[in-house]
Amino acid sequence: MINKLKKIGVGVVTSLLFFSVSNIFAQKGQSLREWLTGVKKEAVETGIDPVFFDGVFKHMQINRRVINLNKNQPEHRLTFEKYKNTRASKVRIAIGKRKYKEYHDQIIAAGNAYGVDPCVILSIWGMETSYGGFMGDFPVIKSLASLAYSHPDEKRAQFFRKELILALHILQSGHVSYENFKGEWAGASGHPQFLPSSWFKYAVDFDNDGKKDIWTDKNDVFASIANYLHKNGWSKGEPWVLGISTPKNFPPEQEGRKVVKKVSTWVKEYGIKSLNGQPVPKEYYDLDASVVFPYGGPNLLVFNNFNTIMKYNRSIYYAGSIGYMADSICQRKDALKGLY
Repeated sequence: MINKLKKIGVGVVTSLLFFSVSNIFAQKGQSLREWLTGVKKEAVETGIDPVFFDGVFKHMQINRRVINLNKNQPEHRLTFEKYKNTRASKVRIAIGKRKYKEYHDQIIAAGNAYGVDPCVILSIWGMETSYGGFMGDFPVIKSLASLAYSHPDEKRAQFFRKELILALHILQSGHVSYENFKGEWAGASGHPQFLPSSWFKYAVDFDNDGKKDIWTDKNDVFASIANYLHKNGWSKGEPWVLGISTPKNFPPEQEGRKVVKKVSTWVKEYGIKSLNGQPVPKEYYDLDASVVFPYGGPNLLVFNNFNTIMKYNRSIYYAGSIGYMADSICQRKDALKGLY
């Protein structure tokens, strides 16, 4: 059964079409109860107990708040600096320093176990849920069912349907209670904000208590974030980003994460320099890197670990802010001077 579940892919919520709820339901051609009958058949085939299923969905209703959020996601463009200063604020960094002291041994243990920078683990925790301060208040089962039933894009509806069945397995296996199984409106939950499919791929029972508890167990939380980075290619001891200056005649077609060259090539053939006016460190010369120009600057030389952070959230702003906050929390003054 687990192998079957692992085949279910992961996705990210995309741009949404604007339909009324009544029109969506009409297009589906099924009542909610009729639709749930089909979901039950599919879920039971993967190992969900039918009595358990009936209990979970006994009083199921569509969450109209989720539907409205799904239809009305904001679209606006910030500069990288504004995004960074908002998401990786001075207050969040100060709290991060306190949390690092409070959970130092656990974070270090998780980092050592998976070969991942502990400050990045802490930074992701802070960015995703404000160190557990806000993990979302939407019941995951209800959110995923609402999206799977009502989404106007059939591919997205199928995606949420698969996530729903995986969520039922997590719940049935006792890793979390129904009351604690809450998250943001699109179904990600816990301290690391994992979708159910990510939980199956990356969640860890680090303290061997029989549960992969990313909702209440900090040992599992830190190890699961570390495992996510590890499995997505984190390179121990390597940098993730360097602020750079580029010459005026830098060819625009060489910008972007798809263009990968040795750092020595960027320095010798394209004339890049560190943002602080110093030469690019020679210990970086043999590393692969790309040049990216975030909107509003600064220009960045990004390495493998930057791309690994982007597997968590496919945003250059996000990855840059995670690195900035990690360096700030751990007070890496040289790194901060070189980038910010």
